[in-house]
Amino acid sequence: METINRLAAGVAHEFNNVLQIIHGYVSFARDALPAESEPRQDLEAALQATDRAAELASRLLQFTRSPDGESRSADISDTVLATKLLLRPIIGENIRILADVRDGMPEAGVNESAIRQALLNLCINARDAMSGGGELLLQTALTTAPNGVTPNVGVFSDQSYVRLSVSDTGDGIPEAIQQRIFQPFFTTKGPSEGTGLGLAMVANCVAEAGGAITIDSAPGEGTRFDLYLPLATATEDVALAPLGEHFVS
Repeated sequence: METINRLAAGVAHEFNNVLQIIHGYVSFARDALPAESEPRQDLEAALQATDRAAELASRLLQFTRSPDGESRSADISDTVLATKLLLRPIIGENIRILADVRDGMPEAGVNESAIRQALLNLCINARDAMSGGGELLLQTALTTAPNGVTPNVGVFSDQSYVRLSVSDTGDGIPEAIQQRIFQPFFTTKGPSEGTGLGLAMVANCVAEAGGAITIDSAPGEGTRFDLYLPLATATEDVALAPLGEHFVS
C-alpha cells in the first residue's frame, strides 16, 4: 500500500505540473483575443476545466500524503466532502452520491490519511454492490454509542463519538458472513476482482483509534456501515444530534 501511495502521489504531482503548463498557454491565448469574442469564451471554459482538474489532483495528493508527525485528529465532515469530489469518476454515473454532514463538530482522534483511505475503501465496496446503479449516502454526526448494540469491530465505551456512516442500496450482506468481512483476504468477489484487504484496512484504522464499527445489512436491502470514532479531545456537554440535517447533495 505504501508503494501504491507513492505511485499515486507521483502521478498526481506530474499531472498537476502538466495542468499548470496547459493553464499558462491557454491564458496567453485567451488574453490575446477580444473580450467578447466567442473563441475567448471557449478558452475561458477550458481554463475552468483545468482549474477543476487541478483541484482533483490536489485532492489525490491529500489522500496519498501522510500528515506530518502522524497527526491523530481529523475533521470527518471535511473528509467526507473532500472524498465526494473524488468519487464521481470512480463510482460511475449510474450511482447517485449524496453527503449529509454536520458543521462544527469536534475532530475525531484518528489518523487523517488512514480515515480518508478507509472511507474510500467503503465507497468502492458500495459501488461494487450496486452494479445496476443505486444511491450512496455519506453521513456524519456527533453521537453516543447505541444502546444494546454489539459492534462488529471494537467495543463501545461511555463517551461521545463522531459517527461516519456509509450507506448503499446494493445487494446487501448475508448475516452469516458479516463478521468475516473484516478478516484479511476474505472476499466474496472473483479472483481478479478483489484482494480482501479493503475492509480489513477499515477495521484496523478504526480499532487503532479506539473506535467501533457496526453493520446494518440484509440481502436485497442494502448496507450501512457506521464508524464510531472517539473525539480527539475530551469534550464535556457536547451537543448531540441525529443524522438527517445539513444536507449537501
